[in-house]
Amino acid sequence: MVAPSRDDRSVDALVKSKAVLDVLAELGPSTAKTISERTGEPVSSTYRLLDNLAAVGWVERGINRGEYRLGIDCVRIGGQIESRLDIQQIARRTFRAHRGQFGIWGLFVRRRLRTVCIETRTREALQSYAQLVGNSLPLSMSAPSHVLTAWLPPARYEQLLEHYAYNNELGGTFSTMRATAMGQARHIRECGFTYDVGQTMAGSVTISVPVFNHAGEIQAAIALSGLSRSLEPELACLVDGKPATASAQDMVQLVQTAGREVSRGLGYSGDYLGLSS
Repeated sequence: MVAPSRDDRSVDALVKSKAVLDVLAELGPSTAKTISERTGEPVSSTYRLLDNLAAVGWVERGINRGEYRLGIDCVRIGGQIESRLDIQQIARRTFRAHRGQFGIWGLFVRRRLRTVCIETRTREALQSYAQLVGNSLPLSMSAPSHVLTAWLPPARYEQLLEHYAYNNELGGTFSTMRATAMGQARHIRECGFTYDVGQTMAGSVTISVPVFNHAGEIQAAIALSGLSRSLEPELACLVDGKPATASAQDMVQLVQTAGREVSRGLGYSGDYLGLSS
């Protein structure tokens, strides 16, 4: 039997170290036992890996006794990488790849209680209608707005709803608005998309899906606007879980594919709305 070379042992150590970091990135502060169970490494080996990673600043002791978390050096590098990922550039490439099809692509982000379009791309025939960049919409209306709120963490969504109610002086109607909004958000997540008619772009249908960053957090919304209003009944069927035409399903999948491509460009490696890679 041939003994592993030094290079082989070094690669093996790197693979195991990455597995530990992946667990901490996914679960947050964890004990050596938990990390051992998730990686399949013996507890004694896990402790050695943690000690080595702590020595170079990639791992540090957590607040609770016996827990470990990602070190400041690891977090700093992750932040530097993320800051270099230009979501507009990534979206631009994706939109360019699909611009020969259908309507106007848009990239939307949340700014306080507004949704703002920061990038568009369209086929030449619709160029004069592509003046969406800079458009600002209330967070309570339009498909991109609903996508940007639907995938927020529950606590953050609650805060946003309260802030919205306060700024709009909803008073006693807040409880009703909250229940409706929470139910709508849950349904959008289940469907994996939403649409509007005439809100994002006058006189047309808009389909919108989420964009996630490397941590799986909602970062933006992708939208395809300028679609025929004849598509509305078919999209309504899809939202209600009823049979719809293949063309409507293909249209939704096209937008989801674009959303997945931009999310991948931001480092997101998880499942994207059930679409296979």
